[in-house]
Amino acid sequence: MPKKVQLKYEWNWAYRIEHWVHVASMIILVFTGFYIHWPFCLAKCPYCDFNRFLHFVSMYTLIIGLAIRVYMAFFSRFYADWKDFSIIQNIKGAPEMVAYYTFLKGEHKEYRKYNPLQAFTYLSWAGLIIIQALTGLALYTGDVFGLFSSQSAFGWINRLLGGEGFTRILHFLIMWYFIITAVVHVYMSLLQTLVKRDRTFQSMFTGYKLSSATGKKR
Repeated sequence: MPKKVQLKYEWNWAYRIEHWVHVASMIILVFTGFYIHWPFCLAKCPYCDFNRFLHFVSMYTLIIGLAIRVYMAFFSRFYADWKDFSIIQNIKGAPEMVAYYTFLKGEHKEYRKYNPLQAFTYLSWAGLIIIQALTGLALYTGDVFGLFSSQSAFGWINRLLGGEGFTRILHFLIMWYFIITAVVHVYMSLLQTLVKRDRTFQSMFTGYKLSSATGKKR
């Protein structure tokens, strides 16, 4: 029996705005982070203060966005999706999704919104955003809000990690994790859109995607 396809309202305006604010914040953080680490204008660095300002504004925006997203996961009237992040269930389904995305398997189970690999990736992003913010504050030598010295308040992080150099390395590696997983995330969305023709990629702009009306979804 052929599957019926219907247009489904997958993401409401709140989820879409949160998603694109998250994307914009991460892009700004990456570019300003590279500039702070290696100023393109060499020794003079006339824009370093402005880049630090943008870097920290983007970080605070990202943290606030994360807090809002966690709240929506539990209390959203549109779709409270905290159950989709069950670690045990996603571990069971992860091998099948790896086989699908590496073209070893042509089909996979239907999931409500996130497949196991997506769920694991989003959970890792949530934890690493917090770690990235803490290590960033530990590296910052200025005065946060004019109230306290960032390094004196978060110096315990440097000591815990074995010194400022190790904090900087961890901060840098986490940044690359975000870059790589973001590229994979876009690849998976495009693959799903091209293979399934379900408008997964477009849904983050329009809110709507195509889904089958039959079949069980976890």
